[in-house]
Amino acid sequence: MSVTITGARRQTGTGVAGRLNDEWDRLCADGRAATVARWAAAEPALADCRDLGDVQTAVTAGRLAADAVLLALLRLAHDGEPLAGRTVLQLMLGKAIRIAAGQAGRDSRECLEHAAVAALWTVIATYPTERRPVKVAANLAMDTLGIVSRELAHGRTEAPSEPGTLAAVLGAGPGDDGAADLDLAELLAWAVDAGAVSAADAGLLLDIYAPSPGLEGGAAAAERAGLSWPAARQRASRAVRRIALAVQADAA
Repeated sequence: MSVTITGARRQTGTGVAGRLNDEWDRLCADGRAATVARWAAAEPALADCRDLGDVQTAVTAGRLAADAVLLALLRLAHDGEPLAGRTVLQLMLGKAIRIAAGQAGRDSRECLEHAAVAALWTVIATYPTERRPVKVAANLAMDTLGIVSRELAHGRTEAPSEPGTLAAVLGAGPGDDGAADLDLAELLAWAVDAGAVSAADAGLLLDIYAPSPGLEGGAAAAERAGLSWPAARQRASRAVRRIALAVQADAA
């Protein structure tokens, strides 16, 4: 799993992402070497880090490295190191903004982005590092989606959600449009075992988001299932929300 903040850093200046990115640039310019040295002494995963730039780079060496660095930062944040939590927030900021984009139309962009960032802060502050030590970035993203989904639920109807909502959480690492940070089939298998969705709904989601080679997803997957695209999207929307809630309940 690759963890970067590429997607979030495209925005600067205005908006919550822009303001956070500008703040992060200032923090990185300073480096916070003394703080990072203290972290490095306390956490083996950060032993080679000399400044915030090194911490940011340390999570690009693969999923195991990313898990170790994120867990180290989360433990530090829980032990009273606010900059460690802020670093996790920055690493996950692109993902939070994409989660907000997946809720487009339910509120203003600014409000949705604020909601997603606030949810991410909550997840960072409460993440169970001992119980969930693997696929940390994916767990943070799914938990954030669960909170945002619940907060918006009071205003929701059963209108279909954007197909990108699940893809925004599962399709790439934080802020990265590339490699997947969570295997969709694995998540869906867990969701079926947990009773969150039926095997039929899981199969439909898999066909929509990750069709077999040579097949098209989306509307073509709906047609193969004998459903209209609006009906399939509505069914997929409900299933995605059930999965998000199940993941959040598991975290709790």
